[in-house]
Amino acid sequence: MAVKAEDTDISTKILNCKLTDEEKATLAERGYKMQTVMNEGSCSLVYLANYEGTMTDENAVQKNVSLKLACKVMETEQAPKDFVQKFLLRELDIIAQISHPHIIHTHSILHLNTKILVFMRNAEYGNLCDYITNYGGLREKQARLWFRQLAVGVDYLHSINIAHRDIKCENILITSSLNVKICDFGFARFCADSKGKAVFSTTFCGSVAYAAPELIKGTPYVPTYSDVWSLGVVLYIMLNAVMPFRTENLGKIWSLQISKTYRFRTAVIPTLSKEVISLVSKMLEPNWVARATIKHVLKSEWFATEPSIIDFTEMEEAALQHTNIKPDANIKMIKKIFKSNKTNKLELVQKESILRSAGISFSPDLYPPT
Repeated sequence: MAVKAEDTDISTKILNCKLTDEEKATLAERGYKMQTVMNEGSCSLVYLANYEGTMTDENAVQKNVSLKLACKVMETEQAPKDFVQKFLLRELDIIAQISHPHIIHTHSILHLNTKILVFMRNAEYGNLCDYITNYGGLREKQARLWFRQLAVGVDYLHSINIAHRDIKCENILITSSLNVKICDFGFARFCADSKGKAVFSTTFCGSVAYAAPELIKGTPYVPTYSDVWSLGVVLYIMLNAVMPFRTENLGKIWSLQISKTYRFRTAVIPTLSKEVISLVSKMLEPNWVARATIKHVLKSEWFATEPSIIDFTEMEEAALQHTNIKPDANIKMIKKIFKSNKTNKLELVQKESILRSAGISFSPDLYPPT
């Protein structure tokens, strides 16, 4: 059973992503005051930051702002070329274009020396994995509200031919308003070319525990269907506070998936409706052709039992009008900036036309903070 890992080289070393004092000073001059490191990955560091400056909103009105942001710092010079040329370029191209109330908002993308800095909305309550670890599984009513937000966000991505390919509890953030937002587009890709023709994926990416059986088997797969499988795993975890397939052995996990050998916890079953159990089953369908699509999820009987969440909100409807998104729209520009490497020169990666901004880099959130 062959599995090709797209992130083989990335996980083998921690890159030097720490900002120097000189780099921090350069950022501070432009309104970005870097604070503590909140999280560390194999190829990035996440800082807490304060931004103070001016912005021009959607009504062309300039105003002063003070924002608390998260900043993902990635080192490009020491990173594997495959990571930079494939994954990082894709990630920047995608997050520069997408905008949705249930996806973490990107404030700005900057290039400083050999580093890329992505400033984004700070999620005050951390990620869903930590939340469930600290507080246990969710009651079904709460799970339905949060899961609907996730499903609507994924529906938006799929409607513009983007697959996330790394949906997991760690990549779902919780705001102070107790809403969830999808983050981390490091493995995301367009699943249709510029002519609208479907593009299959052939390599493994993401986390094994959330990976669909077709990924683990190593066969070409439709990434939007594998996203739905991963969402099904997330829903199961929301309700049970454990993984549905509890093994790291690829052969064993594939066998468990194919035979649908997972069980809801005995203590949880009496509290769950037949509708949510049925939905999990349809999402964790090993045959991807028979698996529910994200549209099926949104039209499921489980959501229908809560009339107040059936219809899209005004903000969700508005996001669906934001569809002028094209594969590789910013790739040439980003590559050009990568090559410049001007010492301590802070450069804007995103186009002004994308940002609709005044000043250095502010991208106004199209939706009220939630």
